[in-house]
Amino acid sequence: MTLADAKKKPLALVSDAKLQMLNSLNTRSDEIDRLVNVICFNKYMSDPFYMQVFVQNNQPEQWQTMIESIYEAIERPEPSFANAKHIASHRLQPIRVRTSTLGAPLASSENPMDRITQHLGNVGI
Repeated sequence: MTLADAKKKPLALVSDAKLQMLNSLNTRSDEIDRLVNVICFNKYMSDPFYMQVFVQNNQPEQWQTMIESIYEAIERPEPSFANAKHIASHRLQPIRVRTSTLGAPLASSENPMDRITQHLGNVGI
């Protein structure tokens, strides 16, 4: 410990360690598993015993490397599929504009005017 760090009170060292942990977490804001790690660090920082042990066992120069090693050591819990619900494979069909289920369209008629009218009706004109 440096002379300035030795003169600091333990509570000041703990608050400095918490601040360094928060700064370290903020630098990793773009990582996918950040939420799990933040929750773990929050439990760690909110317990006075663990923070006191962290400050007593590590020099302030070592804090950053210790924080990084703790961060890297956190494992994500395995997902549980016990409460997962089965989704039916058949879904509701959308409403269709065309009347394809009502038989053969009029476009098969021999009258060209009826076919043109049917095609224009299908387009919406």
